[in-house]
Amino acid sequence: MKRLLLTLIAVSTMLSFSGCGRDEKTAIEEFKKDVTATKTWMDAKKASADVDPIAGVKEMATKLKAIKTDGLPADLKDPWNTLVGGVDKMVALMGSMPKDPAEMAKNPDGMKDFMTKMSAIEAEVKPATEKLAAAGKKYGIDGIEGFGPK
Repeated sequence: MKRLLLTLIAVSTMLSFSGCGRDEKTAIEEFKKDVTATKTWMDAKKASADVDPIAGVKEMATKLKAIKTDGLPADLKDPWNTLVGGVDKMVALMGSMPKDPAEMAKNPDGMKDFMTKMSAIEAEVKPATEKLAAAGKKYGIDGIEGFGPK
């Protein structure tokens, strides 16, 4: 009996620290704060003169993945997860590009292939970003429409 009680306490403690079991209202409010902070960061990055686009997308992917989605309603969570998955694909694709612009210039077909693949990812993510914008309006999340392809 004592062992069962200790196990239940341990599981309860882990769940409270991990954010599991958040109610929907709390999840939406925390999501709003995280999205707003990330949007502010993105705007500052865009305004910066010395932005490395590849490093910026990698950093953005890390920030997007860190935003908790447990407890969110499906009409918000699902398109968000699709967006994050698309950004991950973009990061992987960018990682396959040569770092040296001279190398890219030597292979125009490679750049054409890159652009075709990037366009395909954007096309895959676009419906999710439209759903995300609609969910943002529904839940009062300003700025969420600025995530993803236009």
